[in-house]
Amino acid sequence: MNKLVVALCLFLLAAQTLPAQNRTLSLEEAVQLGIQNSKELKRSQYKINEALSRLDQAKDARLPSAKVSFQYLHALMLSRLISIPGVTKDPIKLPFDFPAYMGTLSVSEPIFAGNQFKYARQSADLLVQMSRLDADKDKDDITYTVIDAYINYNKILQNQLIVAQNMQDIQEKLDQITKYEGQGLATQNDVLRYSLQKSQMVLTEIELENNRKIANYDMNILLGLPDSTQILLPAPSYKLDEHPVYTELVQQAEANRRELQDLSYQTRMADINVKKIHDQRLPTLSATGGMYYINPTGQVIPTNNNLIAPITLGIGASWDIGTLYTNKNKEREASLQRQELNTVKDQTMDDLHKELNKDYIMYQQSLENIKVLQDAVGQAEENERITESKFKNNLVNTTDRIDAQTLLYQTRVNLELAKSDATVAWYNLLKATGKIHL
Repeated sequence: MNKLVVALCLFLLAAQTLPAQNRTLSLEEAVQLGIQNSKELKRSQYKINEALSRLDQAKDARLPSAKVSFQYLHALMLSRLISIPGVTKDPIKLPFDFPAYMGTLSVSEPIFAGNQFKYARQSADLLVQMSRLDADKDKDDITYTVIDAYINYNKILQNQLIVAQNMQDIQEKLDQITKYEGQGLATQNDVLRYSLQKSQMVLTEIELENNRKIANYDMNILLGLPDSTQILLPAPSYKLDEHPVYTELVQQAEANRRELQDLSYQTRMADINVKKIHDQRLPTLSATGGMYYINPTGQVIPTNNNLIAPITLGIGASWDIGTLYTNKNKEREASLQRQELNTVKDQTMDDLHKELNKDYIMYQQSLENIKVLQDAVGQAEENERITESKFKNNLVNTTDRIDAQTLLYQTRVNLELAKSDATVAWYNLLKATGKIHL
């Protein structure tokens, strides 16, 4: 046991010290992994299989039903003489102790059941289509979730690159100002100001790295990758040159949105329900057949023609006439539910248009933001260049120089974030149309 514990500890220690596996993922690969390993989509497949099973059950309802039974009877005959007019000439004498075997086989085939079998099959078929529609919607949701996580992870990586560039600039300026201090051209306070700016940048690096680790781990869970995987991303491909036409987006949304398709299936289901309740007033008709095994000898295998085995064939009809007056309110309720779906569809269409309009405006606004920020970066770079020149000529102090550099750093970060936000806005817009394509 001690050896086993030691071996287990060594294994866990080795597992902890294994180097992280780097994996470069494009957006398409990430989406494919997310769909492939999604537990939600696996649950959706179970629902589809359940719906298919209910459809098979509805089809099985049309098959003939068959029952078989066999029993042993032991009776004490109070009347030991029996006479059947027209059948027996003399009375039949029965023993007081009367054992017997009896078996039955019956088969029933429904011929007409008020169209209930047809409606059950149609309802089950619609449930299959609805479950597949739900699975498609879940797939789109997973796709969008992966895209959103991927872009947010890219935001962190791009921020780290910008921070690294700015850290290099700050270090160069810190080395320069330290050199100036040694030459008597700068004060110790100037050096401290740059050292403080470097410390703040180090804190930013630490925060970004922690955020990257958290996002990396969440991505691993989402994509079904090992926890130790270090995800690397290729150069980002932003969606900044799209020119969607709003009217075309509306047409796509009305054709592709899963909510509208689901309401269409619900409407057809409601139509079937109205017909089903109405046709419950109709009679049912079925063909029946039976075979009986009656053995009064008390022996399992009778002899000397002591076996009665009649075969019966027939047609049975039944009619619950109470449904002629009891189903009236049920039909009215089903009809009202059907009418309610029309209002729900109109309301859903209004919500769809509002969502699409909002996402369209947000995407256009994000593109405008990028244009403004691109100008701002150019202005900040020029401002930093001028401030640097003035500082060398003692026309501005260290504070002005650091402020100009901080402003440039912030505008660069804002521009990169705006590009990512525009890409997210684009996929939001695609999601609103009901069809996401990469």
